[in-house]
Amino acid sequence: MTSIPIGLIAGLILAPMILTCFAVAFIAHKYVDAIEERLPNCSFIKTTRDAFSAGGLIGKVMRGGVIAMVLMMPALSARRGVVDAKEVKNLPRHYKNLLIFPVIILFVLFFSLIALRVSAYFIESH
Repeated sequence: MTSIPIGLIAGLILAPMILTCFAVAFIAHKYVDAIEERLPNCSFIKTTRDAFSAGGLIGKVMRGGVIAMVLMMPALSARRGVVDAKEVKNLPRHYKNLLIFPVIILFVLFFSLIALRVSAYFIESH
C-alpha cells in the first residue's frame, strides 16, 4: 500500500476531527456558563471557572472539558468530594449529551489516527 491511500484515509479522519473541534468551541461558547450555573455547589467546577474565566473562548473550552470529565465519571468525582452528586444527576440530559458526545467522538477519531499510523508503519516495513 502506498502512502497516498493512507494520506487520504488520514484526511478523511482529520476532516470530522476539525469539524468536531469547531462544534466543541461553539458548544463551549454557548452553553458552558448555563451548565456551570446549574452546578453551583461543585467545588471543582468553581475552581476551574475561577482559573479559566479570563481565558476567553479557550478558557470556556477548558471549562467545558472539565465539566465533561466530571459528567463521564460522576461517581469518582463525588467520592473525591469535588462535586455534588445530586446536582450532577439532576443536570438536564441534553446538557450532558452536548458535552460528552463530542469528547467521545474526538477520542475515537484520535485513536483511529494512531491506529492508522501504526498500521502504516507495519505495512511499510513488510
